[in-house]
Amino acid sequence: MGYQLKVTLDEQGLTVEIPNDSIIENSEEYKIGEIYVYPFLGYTHLGERTGYMLIPDGNGALIYLEDNEGRFSSCFSQYIYGTNIGLDESYALSLFMDTYQSVNEANRIMAPVFGMVHTDSEFGYLGIIDSGDYCAKVEAYPNGAYTNYNWICSKYVLRQIYTQPTGNRDGSVVTRQAKRNEFDIRVKYRFVSGNQANYTGLAQEYREYLFETDGVNQVGDDYNVRLDFLGIDKENWLIFKRNVTMTTIDNIRTIFEELQQEGVEDILAIYKGWQKDGVYALPITSYRADGDIGGTKELTKLIKDSKDMGIDFFLAQDALRVNPSLKNANFNIMKKITKRVHEEVTYKDVFETFRYLTPARTMETLEKAGKSYLKNNVENIMLSGITNILFTYTSKGEAYSRADTANSYEATISKLDKDINFIMEKPFAYLWKYTDAIIDMPVGSSNYIFTDEEVPFLSIALKGILPMYAEYVNFEADKHGFFLKLVEMGINPSFLITYEDPADLQYTNSSDIYSSKYSVYKDSIVEYNKALKEVHDKTKGALIIEHSQYDNGLTKVTYDNGVKVYINYSTTNEVIVDGHNISPMSYKVGE
Repeated sequence: MGYQLKVTLDEQGLTVEIPNDSIIENSEEYKIGEIYVYPFLGYTHLGERTGYMLIPDGNGALIYLEDNEGRFSSCFSQYIYGTNIGLDESYALSLFMDTYQSVNEANRIMAPVFGMVHTDSEFGYLGIIDSGDYCAKVEAYPNGAYTNYNWICSKYVLRQIYTQPTGNRDGSVVTRQAKRNEFDIRVKYRFVSGNQANYTGLAQEYREYLFETDGVNQVGDDYNVRLDFLGIDKENWLIFKRNVTMTTIDNIRTIFEELQQEGVEDILAIYKGWQKDGVYALPITSYRADGDIGGTKELTKLIKDSKDMGIDFFLAQDALRVNPSLKNANFNIMKKITKRVHEEVTYKDVFETFRYLTPARTMETLEKAGKSYLKNNVENIMLSGITNILFTYTSKGEAYSRADTANSYEATISKLDKDINFIMEKPFAYLWKYTDAIIDMPVGSSNYIFTDEEVPFLSIALKGILPMYAEYVNFEADKHGFFLKLVEMGINPSFLITYEDPADLQYTNSSDIYSSKYSVYKDSIVEYNKALKEVHDKTKGALIIEHSQYDNGLTKVTYDNGVKVYINYSTTNEVIVDGHNISPMSYKVGE
């Protein structure tokens, strides 16, 4: 077995390539499973150097190059763009009495990057996985995890080991993929030095890379407060399931009018559960609103009126899932490489499982729905499902890789993007060129035990280029601290709103929505909007060029238009900086 390694040095840095057609496997018994590329580039021993490794977890996180004294036994190892459900075994996170989830799922990696910085010598690099990202992992090893060295790299999975069931109930055998994942391996290393040798410098390098490759839709960063409205869910009732109506079209119209009277002019609205039979009536194949919210005609009128009011109104569309309780889910369904149908378990009482459409059927469904939308002058769609899930699958005896899945999704979206305005839920980086905004941008990370600091890597790279909207304010325990994070990162606020009391949802699949009533959140929407819009007006269109966090709780963010934003996260101490007095848990915008 063997391969050809190509190394190129240019003005941007170092490019390392292994062409797919150069890989040789002449043995029938032994095959290449994984390839690490430059695993020890920038490695350090124990705590001999100062600095950190950057991992793309959530918005970004750092692992310090310090002596861990053997307390870590595992590393950071995550698939770029999330786990491969077509090969990996399904599992349940820790559940207590089958009800309470006690462990959070790890954030899916949105961008194919990693980095290493030596702060003592002021030198570092950003690794960008330029090709093969659909079948690659980022791995970071703090000392103590297998060796006494700190190292980080990309790892490409050519063949994955998986468990093949041998019977309907019992029996299985561990085997490997018969067909190799075929792709060109290519990593670009972009180096930073001096005062750029920090995570801000790495984020700026990634921003430049996105500019050079047209990898992001440069629409600017207009400010809006995001309001997601839940229309209809269902609950079990005697023989049939009945609608639980939470927010009607008239309710939304009333909310818009009240908020505009309070000075909330900049709104991005997303309507979930607008379709016939509610939020989990999937897939959506046509523009047809449920009569319990007001019907199709009234929804069309609301969309038109919203546009006249200056409100961006989007309909939610999950293009991945199919509900077997409401739709025929026996054909064109995603099957794993084991040829077993994949089922997403909800642990809820009404709709217990969902299945995934094959990419080919997703393409048909989206195109059919798109024609129906455009026929009714509906141009704004919030896309989810296919934006942040990729998988290997089998269809008609053929195995397809994650790259095949991604290419199919991208082809469909690029075709519809000419006529439809898309915003996307946590989109993976390969789709950033098609979205007008990123929805549910992570503000933190997964809080792995070996990470030392959270940093806004993605926010630094994208602020001023593409609007970003946070996850819901509703479910944040520390709302004031979360608000300060939005100020720091330049991310717009988001609220999940129902007109009726969410207690009505207790017997539906939306039972985890415990706080959403509009009357409760009206004042918060007004307050968040006023404060964050004032900050945005001073930073609009500007890029972040410096981001610093200090031991006294201060974070300072500097924009290229000269504006500086100071955030004091200390709960007890006032901070004085650049002539500004900043009270505990507060912020200030200055020059």
